[in-house]
Amino acid sequence: MAGVLRQYQGDSLYLAAFAVCLVLLYWRDKKQGGRTGKKALAAVVLSVVFVFNELAYRVVGKITNATTYYRFFWMLPVLFLIAYQFTEAFFDGRRRRRLLAAVLFVICLGFGTNLFFLNRENLNLPKNSYGLDPNVLTIADAIMEDWEGDEQPRAAFDMYLEYQVRTYEPRILWAISRNAYLYQAKHGYDFKKYVHQQHMIAAVNEGLKMNQQALRRSLDKNGVDYLVIRTEFDMDSYLSQISVMPVMQSENYTLYRVKTAKNKEGKERI
Repeated sequence: MAGVLRQYQGDSLYLAAFAVCLVLLYWRDKKQGGRTGKKALAAVVLSVVFVFNELAYRVVGKITNATTYYRFFWMLPVLFLIAYQFTEAFFDGRRRRRLLAAVLFVICLGFGTNLFFLNRENLNLPKNSYGLDPNVLTIADAIMEDWEGDEQPRAAFDMYLEYQVRTYEPRILWAISRNAYLYQAKHGYDFKKYVHQQHMIAAVNEGLKMNQQALRRSLDKNGVDYLVIRTEFDMDSYLSQISVMPVMQSENYTLYRVKTAKNKEGKERI
């Protein structure tokens, strides 16, 4: 259980707040009629049995990808108990406590950095509300402005950008699957499994200038419309030989358009 907690608490204070809320719940429950804090004890037992243990981790991992999605399952008892306890504490009919809750809420907003309507930099909703890498906003906006197809554009990014782009612009589809990235990270470039994505991973992740025609076949096989590669890899000349041309540059990345003779409707693509 300790390993599961260490893995998923990260640098957050969720577990600390959870523990404080358990203590408060126990104290309040005992104070009301001398009971033994049954609510707090029940919360602890249920959380340990169904969430905070290796068995629950493995069971949930069989259904979903535990390394990615278990955090959401883990946060259910934590967030619900915190919300319940703070609601009980601040909204029990006492005007002073409601005022204190409002002050604390304003303080939290005031100390937020690019996450709230009110923050250090401005008094309105910032464009980069998720605190994403600025390259993400520039590249994603450029793709959607350049795209002229009827369907959603498909782009290949390095693993660093991939999730962030989908957070900002979900209309852009991944050309490289997460499973292909995980396989490559574990086994290297053996090109046996996910063979049609390995060449793209080599290009966008490390700027490897390998078999150009194999890369072109991978792009065509996966219906890729755009490549996004770090500018420092200097891929312009290598990619131009297979009709992959630069469109624009962000601070650290270059956006390339994959030119094809025809799109799916048979119309010419520029």
